[in-house]
Amino acid sequence: MNLQYRQTNKYLDFFIRLLYNIFRGEIKMLKIKEIPSIAEQHDFIFALCTFLDEFYHSDIEEKKSLLVDEPQKGTLDKRQYCILAAAAHKLANEYNFSIPEWSMKKKYIMPYPVYAFNAQDTEDRELLKITSLDEFKMRNLFLGSKILKRV
Repeated sequence: MNLQYRQTNKYLDFFIRLLYNIFRGEIKMLKIKEIPSIAEQHDFIFALCTFLDEFYHSDIEEKKSLLVDEPQKGTLDKRQYCILAAAAHKLANEYNFSIPEWSMKKKYIMPYPVYAFNAQDTEDRELLKITSLDEFKMRNLFLGSKILKRV
């Protein structure tokens, strides 16, 4: 069995379990604090995108509750925790919620600049510095303006 097949099956298994729980009425929204545990089972991008999908399709009160609690300690690297803090901060600002206190902790600021696509070219880096969201810039994350967009 090749790696791509196993990876596809892993995501398929996740969605089958999700649908099963929805039909049983036992589904709960994925909170930002739970992303590290989902990322351990799948991967960080998958967990973040799943969270964003659920966040954008929630009502206002649910949205607030999804951002409140600090992410659980897990196996994410510092950059990934900083991305979660920046995402919580940006989403709170976008919906006029109070900014989650945990997201403003100094531990969620990268000690060095991080660029999307590991950009090395000076022009690419300058473009990322201009286009990145303020809540990400303040954490030394230059990931562009589309980091939280979903199709």
